Amino acid sequence: MLETGRRLLLACAFATAAAALMPAAHAQGYPRQPIRLIVPFAPGGAVDQTARIIGNTLGEKLGQTLVIDNKPGASGSLGAGDLHRAKPDGYTLMLALDSQAVNHLTVKNLPFDTFKDFDYLSLLVTTPQVLVARNDLPVKNLDELVAYLKANPKSSYGSAGTASAGHVNSAQLSLAKGLRTEHVPYKGAGPLLTDMLGGHIDYAFAGLSVMLPQIKAGKVRALAVSSPGRSAMLPDVPAMNELIPGFEYPTWIGIVAPPGMPPEVRQKILKAVREAMHDPQVAKRFGENAYDIVNGTPEQFMERVRKDAEVMNDLVKRGIVTSG
Repeated sequence: MLETGRRLLLACAFATAAAALMPAAHAQGYPRQPIRLIVPFAPGGAVDQTARIIGNTLGEKLGQTLVIDNKPGASGSLGAGDLHRAKPDGYTLMLALDSQAVNHLTVKNLPFDTFKDFDYLSLLVTTPQVLVARNDLPVKNLDELVAYLKANPKSSYGSAGTASAGHVNSAQLSLAKGLRTEHVPYKGAGPLLTDMLGGHIDYAFAGLSVMLPQIKAGKVRALAVSSPGRSAMLPDVPAMNELIPGFEYPTWIGIVAPPGMPPEVRQKILKAVREAMHDPQVAKRFGENAYDIVNGTPEQFMERVRKDAEVMNDLVKRGIVTSG
């Protein structure tokens, strides 16, 4: 009887020790299968562009294939909901747009807590927003655009989605200049651009990385950029800060995971991200497409998320942006 009890205790102790070692063993073998990278917007926009630039190199650093999965809808919230339901095992990650920080203020019935239910790993890049207008609009600068919009109150502007940086910038412009134009949200900058070129919307703030080829081709007209100073890519285009002091709200894109990943897995991902962002070819491609590399810490990323949420909360309180 005593011997049986001793064997039972030893078996329990062995099982407990084995269970404790399982996460470490899992981390040592990570990654054993392809990693899914959710892009919560349609192809053609800044988030999708970022995924294409970093995807292969990040996969090489991790030693596995990165499978890009576009899941557009609800300003990125559908993809974020998918990430929220994923296991925290390192096999599902997401590239988040700036709207991730503020969707809880504008999208109804979100199934997650923006601040508690995600692990904000690194803010990867920023790109200035550029204010563009249709080529056939009789405007060549911000003052002329404002005058045109006041004379034509049924004009409309587009954004990459409700609560995106483009929406926030347009809302702040409306607040500063007393505009009452209609907001048309899209499932990313790609569809927005298609509709602008088709004459369905009049103006928009959108990521310079997406709009730059169209500006250079003369298909849309750049009126201002939302960076603190002028962009080296468009030196003749004024910064919004020159025209409306304090006006600055760039597009940012960061990498996010479900919370609770094994520490070793989390560290492997963070290390791979840092190395990928420092890769010369990746840096070159980001530079060519008007992105500024940040590659910040999780703490810095979380600080940015909270800051942007405060800005949007103020716009909702003022009634400039409709709350969900």
